[in-house]
Amino acid sequence: MKKALSTLLKGLISILLLAYLFYKVDLKEVWQHLQQANIFYLLIALGLGIIGQALCACRWKILARLMDFHNSLKEFVIYYFAGMFFSLFLPTLIGGDVAKCYYLARGKNKTLQAIITVLADRGTGLIALILMAWGSLFLMDGVPVPAQFTWGIKAAGIAMIAGLIAPFFAGDLLARLGGRAVELSLTYWKRPGVLLNSILISFVFQMTVIIIHILIGLSLGLTIPWKFYFFLVPVVAAVSMLPVSLSGLGVREGAYVYFLSLASIPQSEALTFAFGWLFVVFTSSLIGGLALFKTPAGIKAKQGSGLEF
Repeated sequence: MKKALSTLLKGLISILLLAYLFYKVDLKEVWQHLQQANIFYLLIALGLGIIGQALCACRWKILARLMDFHNSLKEFVIYYFAGMFFSLFLPTLIGGDVAKCYYLARGKNKTLQAIITVLADRGTGLIALILMAWGSLFLMDGVPVPAQFTWGIKAAGIAMIAGLIAPFFAGDLLARLGGRAVELSLTYWKRPGVLLNSILISFVFQMTVIIIHILIGLSLGLTIPWKFYFFLVPVVAAVSMLPVSLSGLGVREGAYVYFLSLASIPQSEALTFAFGWLFVVFTSSLIGGLALFKTPAGIKAKQGSGLEF
């Protein structure tokens, strides 16, 4: 009952936020911008989105190998895209992660290890995101960024560095305090090369996301300084993670409208930009659903009847 009420509340917040945006922004102008969008740029952006998610599947495979998962890269790609598909319809941002854990651990009696691989995958992506946001502060000359966001990015960077360094010096203590889950997680600090490679892949992925955003801007004919995207992408991603709406819906679109206003982009064009990103995410996730339903029989045969704990 509590979970259902929480989902209903998040759904209501998403509806209210979208209703407010639609009230504030001239939807006729948004429709005109959509009609005038260069579809060629959007299709390239979509293609890069699919390639970027496949790259994330490679990162996940590298991290999962340390937890003794030796599935093929093809399986990891299928499971990753399946997670994207489920994230469209499940009420939280982590719904897709639950699906990935389910498919990876199915029939292997290693649910905890599967969860750790997915958290590690998320974590390395978050590290790259924070570092990119931190670096963007040196590129934002001439753009009036509110002080609270500047300080928030700096604080996140400091916390991230502390979190990366602490296990090297206090690993045994953390393992005793955190139990088996922390002990297994510390495996990544025993193999820093794997951790570093995963973070580097995350950087490549985030650069792909920035290029996708640039392509969306070009498709709409927006004059956004390329430096600004290094601030826009990580900050909107961070705001969208707030667990206050359904999969970030409404919060994400509002964030695009607000932050693009800092670069003097009108609200109608900013909301159209947000819909461009939604198009890339939604379409690539639907393709992920096709990957799930087209799972080869050989992969299905390796799966058991359910999660084992």
